[in-house]
Amino acid sequence: MCFRLKSLLLILTILLAVDFAYASDFWICSDENQIIGECFEVHGRISFYNGNPSVRIWPIGTKRILGVRESEIKSEVLKKYLNWGTQIYGDFIVCPLTKSKEGHMQIVCLKSGKNLVVEQYEEGKIINVYKVQETWQYN
Repeated sequence: MCFRLKSLLLILTILLAVDFAYASDFWICSDENQIIGECFEVHGRISFYNGNPSVRIWPIGTKRILGVRESEIKSEVLKKYLNWGTQIYGDFIVCPLTKSKEGHMQIVCLKSGKNLVVEQYEEGKIINVYKVQETWQYN
């Protein structure tokens, strides 16, 4: 009986530790304590990539990539249009969750998006492009 109880407590402790570690890997933009600097506007392309985080923004005209945790995709507009076969160009307001460091991906959260243009592609070829009238903003 004592062995079973100890085993159960050990399993619960491990599960709780994993749960806390997993939860800390996700950033909530609405939590002002997580934002480490001034929010800024980015004219870029948001799309899915292999790796972590898989949602990333490429600021057009740069070699930078900004990573967005998938839990940050709270926008119904992005949920509706963003998938593995699309990329969305637009003007995004992002807030830094990690420091900017040359040669490293900076993690950000999304505050708003406007002037959105969706590009659908298949096997590397663009098959459809259209402007989205919807926008979003978080306070």
